[in-house]
Amino acid sequence: IDLSFGLALGAVLMTGIFLFELLVGWVTIRDLGFVARAESPFWPWFLWAFVSFVAVGIYEELLFRGYLVTNLAEGLTWFEQVGRATAVGLAVLVTSLFFGIAHAGNPNATLASTAGIVVAALMLAGGYVLTGELAIPIGIHITWNFFQGPVYGFPVSGTNGGVALVATEQSGPTVLTGGNFGPEAGIIGLVAAGIGLGLVALWVRWRDGRLRFPAELTTPERR
Repeated sequence: IDLSFGLALGAVLMTGIFLFELLVGWVTIRDLGFVARAESPFWPWFLWAFVSFVAVGIYEELLFRGYLVTNLAEGLTWFEQVGRATAVGLAVLVTSLFFGIAHAGNPNATLASTAGIVVAALMLAGGYVLTGELAIPIGIHITWNFFQGPVYGFPVSGTNGGVALVATEQSGPTVLTGGNFGPEAGIIGLVAAGIGLGLVALWVRWRDGRLRFPAELTTPERR
């Protein structure tokens, strides 16, 4: 159920970005079923893009949230002055900064895009530390990227896979849209990530009746 929620949330957030930019005239639809490879059929490449983003969503969440957040949070509790909530908060902050730096070498990256990726990482980490499971961040990560690129034709973290269900041309102020890096580098992406984090918290609160950091995040044991 949490995975379904994450998948739906990533799709809804990126759809909201697309519809807003379309409404204000920052996006122009120029083609449907676009593939950059000459004489190549659209659907095999579109399916391949989906499989690729599923793989990216899984392995990046396993590494950055499942492995790094968990081990940093566990390790920080070794210090008596660091409480469990503080350890989790510091682990989220450090790994989110690292996630942003890891994308700083992408094409078209800027300081703004790095900051935007950090905020997106906070959204993804929220789904993990509030549930103790990777289902929500994996779901968000997959559909956020997939709808951003192969569906709506935006650059995905500075890259362009050359296939889009709705091929678009983008205009508007780069500080808002993110320009050639994609929505994460713009204010609109920051707003979407903030809304996403809030909706994750509301979902967990509705599901569990409270918000907390599960004890297993800071308990050094085999799970």
